[in-house]
Amino acid sequence: MTPKLKGILLTLASAAMVSVTFIASKQALKELTPLAFTPIWFGIASLWGLGFHFSQPNRAPLTALRPHLKPLALIGLASSGANYFFFSAIKLGDPTVVSFFSRSETIFSLLWGVLLLKERLTRWQWLGAAVAVVGAGLMTYRGGTIIFLVLVLALVGNFFNSLTSLIAKQNVKNVPPNVLGVARTIGLMVIMGSLALATGELTAPSITTLLWMVGGSFFGPFLSFVLYYNGLKWVDMSQASIIRATQPLFVAVYSLALFGSLISPLQLTGGLIILAGVVLMVSAGSNKLISSMSNPLMMFRKGSK
Repeated sequence: MTPKLKGILLTLASAAMVSVTFIASKQALKELTPLAFTPIWFGIASLWGLGFHFSQPNRAPLTALRPHLKPLALIGLASSGANYFFFSAIKLGDPTVVSFFSRSETIFSLLWGVLLLKERLTRWQWLGAAVAVVGAGLMTYRGGTIIFLVLVLALVGNFFNSLTSLIAKQNVKNVPPNVLGVARTIGLMVIMGSLALATGELTAPSITTLLWMVGGSFFGPFLSFVLYYNGLKWVDMSQASIIRATQPLFVAVYSLALFGSLISPLQLTGGLIILAGVVLMVSAGSNKLISSMSNPLMMFRKGSK
């Protein structure tokens, strides 16, 4: 197996695993608030990750993280913002709808290159953005206040999520992917747990809800991100974005298989149009843009000479 194919398969598996998050969290959020849910969810994911880390015979010592504490702290902060808004959207809306809106992360990733590197999008990329906007419009058409609020929450969450991916891409060669994933979940548990404790929202879930969280946190925040960070070692961020755009299709299949539920034909059409726009944006000459994002400071220095 070539490194390229290995990266593609790892990223595709990551998309399939992270899609479990939409289903399991929706069930748990019927009982808990987003702020009460998040620290428990990521606390369990941290236990999964630490168990995996210490089971490895050639594991890297945790002391090796000291030079990378700053980017790891930034990942924790960005992920905290991303997940609070993401789970707020999940609590309000249909998981499949939220997963389609979550593809806006790809657009934000491209826009970071524009903002940081002063690069311009091609005509095809602008067309892809327009197509994605049309798809979002179809999904929210006559959807009422709730569906529009879900869109806004998903957009804000994915703004922070794109920051997390950018920081991870910059550090994945220096920090083992599984360690990067564990550090992310521990940071989320500490930050969101402190907020939940301060606001008095931290509550114990029922046994049924806890079981959903134990299973979902294994596939979602633990296994999917270990696979994703490993995949980033072999594929460009732009290619990974295209592969992960398949995520809503997995969510739709899971929703249908587990609960027999499917979104309306109009919303499904709009979601597929969003995917088409995202794929067009990323595939239309974005490799150079995204790869250059891996070292924005160097590019800034070159531009200032």
